[in-house]
Amino acid sequence: MDALSSPWHGRRVLVTGCTGFLGRAVTRELLDRGAIVAGLVRDPAGCGQFTREQAAGQFWPVYGRAEDRSRLHSAMAVHEVSAVLHLASAGERGTETLLQAAAKYHPRVPVVMVKPAGQLRLMSEDEPTRTQPVGIARFGELFGSGERKLLRVVPRTVTGLLKSETVAPADSRTRDFVFVRDAARACLTLAETVGASCESLDCTFRSGWEHSDQSMAKLVAAVFAGNQPTDDSAETPDNPLGWQPSLTLGAAVAETIAWYREFLRTRSVGTRSAELRRVA
Repeated sequence: MDALSSPWHGRRVLVTGCTGFLGRAVTRELLDRGAIVAGLVRDPAGCGQFTREQAAGQFWPVYGRAEDRSRLHSAMAVHEVSAVLHLASAGERGTETLLQAAAKYHPRVPVVMVKPAGQLRLMSEDEPTRTQPVGIARFGELFGSGERKLLRVVPRTVTGLLKSETVAPADSRTRDFVFVRDAARACLTLAETVGASCESLDCTFRSGWEHSDQSMAKLVAAVFAGNQPTDDSAETPDNPLGWQPSLTLGAAVAETIAWYREFLRTRSVGTRSAELRRVA
């Protein structure tokens, strides 16, 4: 989508957790659509990936914690945000704090957050009515470029293949895998919808790529070897808000492999450069 024709063009948005895995993808999607992002961060070093946008006045770092209600409220007020995407790992206490700050700022500003697909839904008929339009996006397991923690099966398998190391997948549970850029698009679509309707929504987005650790590791290895996964012919399940994956599973995995190849190469070069400086 062209930035000038995007509904996000020129809009001011607060993103908590903007330097995390999904938060980074959401922030990048917003910037590409012409939004102005106020990103809540704890460590100033994490904003290095948005240096160009910061210089252009499109990205504004806000230093603080997601549990600090006054800091959240002041960030919303100072930057006059029209939406909040809460992607920081702050737990239920931090989420409630953010909702209180948003209600104080404006009772109709849309707030979107992400919860696990299998978690108990928060929006029940017994819950006290909120005027705040809240969107909850749910996914299975996210994967893709930008994930620096190598705990889950896709990054562990890719980095193992790149290093010629053997990785033994352990989790036999089958779950739905979603590419992180597609998850970012889902978050923005949900924010647009709850903002326009002023009604809360709880949506689960599924790619249909159902795998265990073992089967996903085999698929990643096949793509790494240049083969096409059979899942590319699978039909995407019905999803809310017209959302669908933008890539085939094979293309998403190939993009992920390419990112890790460059990430490991850059990290290796940086390490060698640092060692040379110490020797000098």
